Order: sequence, then C-alpha cells, then structure tokens
Amino acid sequence: MRVGFIGCGNLGFSLVRGLLGSGALKAGEVIASDLIGERLKRLRKLGIKTTIDNKKLVESCEVVFLAVKPDAVESVLKEVEGVSKGKLFISVAAGVSTKFIEARTRARVARIMPNICGAVGEMASCFSLGKDATSQDQKLIKRLLGSIGITFKIDEKLMDAITGLSGSGPAYFYLFIRALQEAGVQLGLSSEVALKLAAQTAKGAGEMVLKMGATEDLTRQVCTPKGTTIEGIKVLEDRKVADAIKEAVKMAAKRARELSR
Repeated sequence: MRVGFIGCGNLGFSLVRGLLGSGALKAGEVIASDLIGERLKRLRKLGIKTTIDNKKLVESCEVVFLAVKPDAVESVLKEVEGVSKGKLFISVAAGVSTKFIEARTRARVARIMPNICGAVGEMASCFSLGKDATSQDQKLIKRLLGSIGITFKIDEKLMDAITGLSGSGPAYFYLFIRALQEAGVQLGLSSEVALKLAAQTAKGAGEMVLKMGATEDLTRQVCTPKGTTIEGIKVLEDRKVADAIKEAVKMAAKRARELSR
C-alpha cells in the first residue's frame, strides 16, 4: 500500500512522523507533497519521497491524506479530481465536510480530526466516513490512527466539537504547563527542571485518568483536607478557570463551524 500526504505543515508532518515512528507505515510506502521547500527537506530527512506534483502523488497512492488548510482544499481537489477514482481520501481539514469533498472528487472519502501529539504517538483523534467508504477503509483508518494514540468513530456532525476539544486541546495544556513552569521558576527552580516537572505531571495525570476514570475521584485523592493542593484549587475555582477552559473549547468549536462547508 502506498500512502500520500498532501500538505505537510505542523499537523501533516506530525502524522507522517508518528506513523513512521509507530511502524504502521514504512518510509518506502510514503510520499508527501508541499509547496514549501523547507518542509520537503524536513520530510526527506525521515527517509520518504517528496514531490510538488499533487496529481502524480495521487496517481501513485491508494490512500491520500489531505492535510492542507481548509481554504486550499477546493483548489487541490481540482488538481487531482481526474486521477481520484478508486482512491481513499482522508481529510484533515477543519470544517470541510465529506460531502464537500465527495462532490469534487471520485474518491471514497473519510474525515479525521487528529492533533499534533501524533508526532510522539500520543494523539487523540476521531474519524467519520463518507457515503462510499467501506468497512475495509474503516479498519485501515482505525489501524493507522490507533497506532499513534486513541481514536473514535463519531457522527460527522460532532466534528466541530472534536476540533474545539482535542484538536485544539494541546495548546490549552501547553499554556497550563508554561504557567506551572513559570511559577516554579518564581519559587526558585531552574527553568529546565520546572518545565520537565510540569510536563511529566501533566502526562502522569492524563495516564491516571485513562486508566482509572473519574476526575472527581482523582481530584479528591490529591486534595486532602487542610492540605496544600486544596489551597491551589481554591484559587483556580475563585478565578473560574474551569469556566474559562469550557469557553475556550466552545469558541474553537464555533470557529470550526464558521469554516464549515
């Protein structure tokens, strides 16, 4: 099987790097295209072939990830429509529906919402299938996405919510980790130690939720009465941090809806 990636910015590159790192794809099975030379150079360092010709890429691949920006999808589809029959197109573009792509191509279509954590095999993602996608297509998508994190099949109407939550979600955690780091530095820690402690704490907390479940129970385990953590939680509650996070997710989802077509 030959797999192509059209568009290899941050998200496209993270998918390529993750899928190669997991062993789900071999370098010889992958070809990628982009218009920016530096991106192509970065891709070649992974051992894969690159091109600037999207049509030739589609001709040589059975599966094609469309990882360009939403406003570039239509022009890319015009380039490759004539060679799209029998292919599986997997779109990463936020707000672009499977119906939009199906109307402009002869390929089978699926839509995914990954995040950049696929680069290190810790991606959270969801996918939806277009009307002509097969059960074999679904198995392939689950195998590829599942090799670099967790994935769920969802109704396409929920994709905007996924975009706001897990698609944009890494940025929220990076902001929180940076704040923890800066607080640690202000309390006397070195920047490097504070950063690694904050990042590992976030990683460990996430693993505990995945393995043990309810966040309320885990919060209570850390917040012993009259202890240290509960004082910090009081500040977050007073500042309505949880409400701000919910609003951030909703605003990102709203923007995804505005991009929809």
